[in-house]
Amino acid sequence: MAEDIKKVEEMDWDSPIEADAGRGVFNLPPAGEYGFKVIEFEKTFSKAGNKMAKVVLELDEEGQHWKVYDYLVLSDKMAWKLSDFFEALSLKKKGEKLDKMPWDKVLGATGRMKIKHETYEGSESCKVDKYLASEAAQAPTQPSMPFEV
Repeated sequence: MAEDIKKVEEMDWDSPIEADAGRGVFNLPPAGEYGFKVIEFEKTFSKAGNKMAKVVLELDEEGQHWKVYDYLVLSDKMAWKLSDFFEALSLKKKGEKLDKMPWDKVLGATGRMKIKHETYEGSESCKVDKYLASEAAQAPTQPSMPFEV
């Protein structure tokens, strides 16, 4: 879910509630590619009981700020997403084994991702579609030969 980061006005115990007060309308960022910063990280568990990392990613695009939440389940079926996440943060190189996930370096790290919009029970939200590998994470290439063999 993405949401604008706005100043919250405090209410008093006796404050009125407007007739049209709703659950709020969130201004979603357009679907596309964005730079992000990991501003929150928590080790937790999924509803199924699997170990999971909850990350809050901040997007800053032309002065507008949004938060995007993502949940990285630690399972072999989700290893591809974990790999993409660490590559986006330049904490893993593409095609190379990662001996230990560097969770201690995630908070404050930056990367790029692609987001999409999804509708669930009538509400539109923002989801991470794909983490994009940084240039530093690209697999090393073979040096070109100064002559032809």
